[in-house]
Amino acid sequence: MADNNITALAEITMIEPEKAVFANEKGGYISLTYNGTEYSKIKLNRALPYRTPNEYICVSDKDGKEIGIIRTIDALSEDQKKIVVGELDKLYYSPTVTRIVSAKDRMGYMYFEVETTAGKRDFAVRDASRNIKFIDPDKKTAVQIRDVDGNRYLIEDLLSLDAASSKKIEAFLI
Repeated sequence: MADNNITALAEITMIEPEKAVFANEKGGYISLTYNGTEYSKIKLNRALPYRTPNEYICVSDKDGKEIGIIRTIDALSEDQKKIVVGELDKLYYSPTVTRIVSAKDRMGYMYFEVETTAGKRDFAVRDASRNIKFIDPDKKTAVQIRDVDGNRYLIEDLLSLDAASSKKIEAFLI
């Protein structure tokens, strides 16, 4: 089935990059003008944040109603791409763990002290089996850790960690 047929069946609006104008608003929001309609305080979400972070970006209005999907942000002009990527980077902020200093299990929570690309971090993880996962279960190299506050941390490649760090996380990976 052709891509157009699928989008028609699912009632998906594909946003044409040349018709989309994104702009920064006061308060840290962004807006979109598309097909003569202005949308304030729009929301962006990646459909597949790890596998295809620059493709299939869902654009919703401030009430959460879908405006459409950007097939690829690479089709946007450089200034438009900069606005969209900046917003996505805020939403998907995920420092990379470079070393696990300590990982302790206390009363059903895992307490981590780690070094990341954003500096030293301490955080707690509840229900490790659900919140410490391989991003791609088939490859078993990259790991995402989600803490109790909803923050995400990324281990890009388990093999790149030192042996002591690897030992501290391996027990939680299924």
